[in-house]
Parts: sequence; structure tokens; C-alpha cells
Amino acid sequence: MNYGLNQAGFPTDDFERTCDIVSAAGYDGVEPNYTADGEITTDAGRRKMKRAAAAHDLAIPAVSTVRHWEYPLSSADDEARERGIEIGKEMVDAAATLGADEVLVVPAVVEPSADYDACYDRALDAVRELVRYAAERDVRVAVENVQNDFLYSPSEFSRFLDAAADAGPVTAYFDVGNGFRWGLPDRWIRELGGRISKVHVKDWLTDAHRPTYPLQGDIDWESVVDALADVGYDGWITAEVPPYPSHPERMPPQVLENVRYLFDRGESEA
Repeated sequence: MNYGLNQAGFPTDDFERTCDIVSAAGYDGVEPNYTADGEITTDAGRRKMKRAAAAHDLAIPAVSTVRHWEYPLSSADDEARERGIEIGKEMVDAAATLGADEVLVVPAVVEPSADYDACYDRALDAVRELVRYAAERDVRVAVENVQNDFLYSPSEFSRFLDAAADAGPVTAYFDVGNGFRWGLPDRWIRELGGRISKVHVKDWLTDAHRPTYPLQGDIDWESVVDALADVGYDGWITAEVPPYPSHPERMPPQVLENVRYLFDRGESEA
């Protein structure tokens, strides 16, 4: 396995300093988020980020974003949906410069009053457009299972991916915590199987109904490790958790220690 840290957990806003901390902690890579005005939005900023990561022997396996919550690919508002597609294409351009092979995409945000089937069709069309754009730049689109009231089951998620694959390579970016939110993660993993290209890890507190750090929640991690082994997954395990409110630099090494405890042990037992 390779181990990464998503920007949600970066201990500092300075990317180079973050790379220093993350590298010293023992991670293999960092996963930046595409924000509205960050360094990642300009070619010069992307190249600076790439140099910083390389100087610390860190890979950049993927680019993620939270902007598709604001501009959903499923939106009935044409302007909002088109902006979401533009953001996806900008993420692909950033990934190509950074050397990342995938962009993480939230495929839809379905409001209670929305027509689900119409949202599905718009999301599928938008994802297909991004898949075609990404394929021309040697980047893949990875669709994440999120808490967006869309694709409720692993079988429905799989069908969506298979339909989008008509346009080119598309994979699943599987989030363990979100899988627990809607069922059992091991069932999602076994259904998605070889469609999974990358994995986000966080734990989940059922009673509090919120995420937490791995090994501090209610997820049965042994079943997750076993399921990933059974489908032959041996890729990126990226923590997507917030920094500590105090001494944020302490979170990355402590989370990595627990994640390695789970997945390195699983590899040795296999």
C-alpha cells in the first residue's frame, strides 16, 4: 500500500511546510484540493507545488475538491452545472501538471425536492464529458461515494460507473467512512471490486453521526482490510480527516501510525 494525506488534514496552509511535515511522518504522498483561489489554480502555482512535493519525495496521486457541492454536476441550473464541469476540467489540467493520475469527482448533489432520475441523467452526462476530457490528458476520473443522497447502494454505484465508462476510463474513489454511513464498507468494496482505484479512510461515530479518526469510531476495520485484500486492492490509502485544533502537526504521524497498523498488518497476514 501507499499512504497519503488529503488537504483536509494539512497542518499548515503553506504547502512546502506541509510537505516537510508529511514526509517526516512517513507518508508517500499528498492529495491537494482544488480551491477557488489556491496555488493550484495557476500554472505557476501548480509547478511550485510539484517541485515542493518532489523535493520531499512525495507523490501527488490525485486532486480532489469540495467545489462540486457548490456547483453540482447534477444541477438543473444550467449555469451552475456548466461551472461544475469547468471546475472538473480545471482539476484535470491541474492533475496533468502535478503528475497526478486521477481527479476525485462528486457526481451529484440531490436535494429533497429534486427529480432523482433527472439528476442521474445530468450527472451521468457531465461525468462522461469529464471522462472524455481527462482521457485526452492521460488522467482518469474517479467518482467518490459521498453523502449526497445519490447512488445509495454499491450496485447502483457500479451501474453508474459502468455507464460512464462508455466515454473512457472511470473508476471508484472509495471512501470507507461514507461506505459505513450507507451500509457496510466491506459490502461496497466487494461489489465495486476492481473498479476501486483509490481509498479514503476516516472512521464514523454512529451515535454522534459524524466522522472521526481511524480506530476512534464504530467501523469494523478488520472487515475492511479483508475485503480490500479479497478484491486484490494494493493502491493508495489516503487519510481524509481534519487536523487537530491544537498542535495540528501532531495529527499526521499519529493517524499514519494507526492506518499502517491496520493495513500493513493486513498485508503481512495475507
